[in-house]
Amino acid sequence: MTADTTHPDTSATPATPTSSPPPARPSHRGRPLRRVALVLVVLVIGAVSWWLLTTEQLAPWAQPPQALTASGTLEADEILVGAEVAGRVLTLVKEGQSITAGDTVAQLDDSLVQVQMRQASTAQLQQLEIIADRYRLESPITGVVTQVPMHVGEIISPGQTAAAVANLDQLKLTAYVLEADLGHVQVGQAVTVTVDPFPGRPFRGVVTSTNQSAEFTPRNIQTPADRLNLVFGVQILVDNPDRALKPGMPADVTFPNSQ
Repeated sequence: MTADTTHPDTSATPATPTSSPPPARPSHRGRPLRRVALVLVVLVIGAVSWWLLTTEQLAPWAQPPQALTASGTLEADEILVGAEVAGRVLTLVKEGQSITAGDTVAQLDDSLVQVQMRQASTAQLQQLEIIADRYRLESPITGVVTQVPMHVGEIISPGQTAAAVANLDQLKLTAYVLEADLGHVQVGQAVTVTVDPFPGRPFRGVVTSTNQSAEFTPRNIQTPADRLNLVFGVQILVDNPDRALKPGMPADVTFPNSQ
């Protein structure tokens, strides 16, 4: 009996499954670059913030200090021309009239003295001439007549003022400066003076002196709050070549920055 040789059916054997490759992991190569970029951004933001902060803090110190300004009122050096003897006023200057040193301000009636001079001896004549000179009032300075309190025909008494003469070519200005600002002021320093009637036109001034003692700001200067401060008066001589400035005008003075 012939034995059957059985061959295994390989066709029925299942095929070994082929394993698929694992999914690719994300690459980490770009992460270090992003971290470096992030650090750089943070550093840049920090540097800019620090620069802005220090700039704001140092800006006031970097700016040049402001020039010092002060206020005051223009004044004139007035000379009062008065009589030494009593007499009737025959001639008299007018207010606003320009006058030269030695010019007659007022002539008083000296008719009685003239009669005495015609009758006087030689020895008496010299003394009478001295007396006659007292009836003629003359200006000691060149300037402008600013006041004339008398009138022609009136009787003037010894010591009474016939007229006032002022030198308007240079006016005085007293400006008031706080003690903390005195370092900006020096005797001989050139300053700029301005007044409201002439906007945009500067007048030249020179500091002549500074008061040695403090005082309260005068009531006609600045604001009520400013008048509570102790200040020092600074005397300034202001050039007035065309006499545009007038006594009594409020004025502002600018001291140049001495820093």
